[in-house]
Amino acid sequence: MKNKLLVLALTAIMAISAVACGSSDDTKVIESNGSAQSGQSGSAASAAGYVFSYNGTAIPVDADVAPILEALGEPKDEFTSPSCAGQGDGHLYTYNDFEIQTYPDGDKDLVLYVQLRTDNVATAEGIDLSSSRDDIIAAYGEPVSEETGSLKYEKDGVGLVFIFDGESLISIEYDSPKN
Repeated sequence: MKNKLLVLALTAIMAISAVACGSSDDTKVIESNGSAQSGQSGSAASAAGYVFSYNGTAIPVDADVAPILEALGEPKDEFTSPSCAGQGDGHLYTYNDFEIQTYPDGDKDLVLYVQLRTDNVATAEGIDLSSSRDDIIAAYGEPVSEETGSLKYEKDGVGLVFIFDGESLISIEYDSPKN
């Protein structure tokens, strides 16, 4: 029970620090499926890189979040704070199984990262929070970098980071190159 509370507290601190400009490159993850959903804008790099998809809605990094939020429906929670990735405010949209962090770009908010929070969602390769380090390497190959507690993959500038607490996978994050 204490470990679960510690993991929840650490996840909350990571989310708050990311919104408050204190995130690090090794704390974001995004799923891959290789293509953006029709009707949703995004850069060519994000469409070609790792892309998280939820109930048929692609959520590529650096894409306009407005049509994504419309497709996903009302988030469970929303937090707004000054953005480090752009001038203006960033938003953290929390859904039951994942979070979307945005950054301002002109009159739009773009997806900075997506963080998978439960084992109810998975990457396109079938990796979820119940997966092991060996499962991840079997699905993705050797990581671009491996630091204490994380494996990082990169595809067309989009980062996919798997974060561990000991042997337990506690977070999967898709990261924009701006993150």
